[in-house]
Amino acid sequence: MKRVRLLFPVVFIALAIGFTACQKDTTNRSTSGNSNLGIKIQAVNKSFSFPVAGIGLKSASLATSYTLAWDTAQMVVSGITFEAKLKSLITHHDSIEISYKWNGPQVINLLDTTITLGNFALTPGFYDEIELKVNGTKHDAGVNPVFYLHGVYTKADITTLPVKVIVNEDVSFKSEKDSVAVTATDNADFASVIQLYLDQLMTEIQPSAFDNATLTDGILVISADKNKEIYRIVMRNLGKNHHSKHSHKDGHSQNQNHEMDH
Repeated sequence: MKRVRLLFPVVFIALAIGFTACQKDTTNRSTSGNSNLGIKIQAVNKSFSFPVAGIGLKSASLATSYTLAWDTAQMVVSGITFEAKLKSLITHHDSIEISYKWNGPQVINLLDTTITLGNFALTPGFYDEIELKVNGTKHDAGVNPVFYLHGVYTKADITTLPVKVIVNEDVSFKSEKDSVAVTATDNADFASVIQLYLDQLMTEIQPSAFDNATLTDGILVISADKNKEIYRIVMRNLGKNHHSKHSHKDGHSQNQNHEMDH
């Protein structure tokens, strides 16, 4: 079982409110109706037309005869930090800052929607400014990639080419969300899901870059030392803020789907 380190809530004190009032709000909260918070990291949009253009708050595949389909997506997750502000039930102006940390490492199949990391006790209430930070380190990955994709690129003439993205350096990204309500249901399971849109990782890359790429044993390898320009774009996109959604185990999302501006 992975060890989970729980950092005790830190009280956020507004200038107009004294420490005693905030401390009283903390001690009066009941812990009997806590929800169990699990965190997921999932890759979505594994098949798409190519290229991908950034439009507003999201990316969109352009209608072309070039396609890219990923069949493998893995990451070594070294740690996940959950930070949020829980609104005061007394003043409705003050907040309690909460921070949880899950420590790995664990290799995650990003295409498996059933994998959940962490099991934190989340007090019912209204959460503002939820932030999830994910990091994977080369130290924890050892001889394996920190982040890895494998798939097939289909050209306009229907010929195909295997593609690999191999990241052998530290990876970190985050997701942010405002205004999430956790209901006071005893032992409810609540999930925070970070979504890596695989099409967005290819934003700003043209099919011509793939067509002109150097092959390694017939494979288009994208790494720090192979097809470096494509690799730099993928890493830049990977490190940006990502989508997130927050829902109960029964699938009810409370309209919490969120698309982050890159």
